[in-house]
Amino acid sequence: MKKQLCIFAAAVLVLSGCQKKAQTTDETAKTDSVAVTTTEIETGNTAGTFYTDITGVTADGKELSLSQVVGKTDYVLLDFWASWCGPCRRFIPVLKEIYTSQPEGHFQILSCSVDRDPIAWQVALGEESMPWLQMREDEAHPCSDKYDVQFIPHTVLIDRDGKIVGVNLEEPEIAEILFGEE
Repeated sequence: MKKQLCIFAAAVLVLSGCQKKAQTTDETAKTDSVAVTTTEIETGNTAGTFYTDITGVTADGKELSLSQVVGKTDYVLLDFWASWCGPCRRFIPVLKEIYTSQPEGHFQILSCSVDRDPIAWQVALGEESMPWLQMREDEAHPCSDKYDVQFIPHTVLIDRDGKIVGVNLEEPEIAEILFGEE
């Protein structure tokens, strides 16, 4: 029974994602939490509404905005993640499979890291070799706050017109939307 309880607890941790909090000291951890819910986003970014533009920093130090991506393909998946988040890293191969299965012009991913450490983020980018657009939030670009990101991975699927199609969709739901449109 004890072994089954441990397995169950481990499964819950894996499936629940990582709390959106960088690895910080106890003193700074108290100020890093986000106090909003996933079901109602204060900026109005729920399924059926329009996206809010965000700008982050790319690996080469340039700014990249969501508005530069939306409208260029049929769908954009905004993916919030971090190098230290196990569930995020396990979701990357799933995203790669979806991404590579789509015809050009149909689907783009914009990953936005919530890493506080740009070096850890850059190392993870090298390890994961993600073929889509990457940016990171920082103090000047608080992207995740605009999308009510409390836990990661956190995804927002946006159509060509800028309408949010879904938030935190599972792989089958994403595939159904993408493949259903072909």
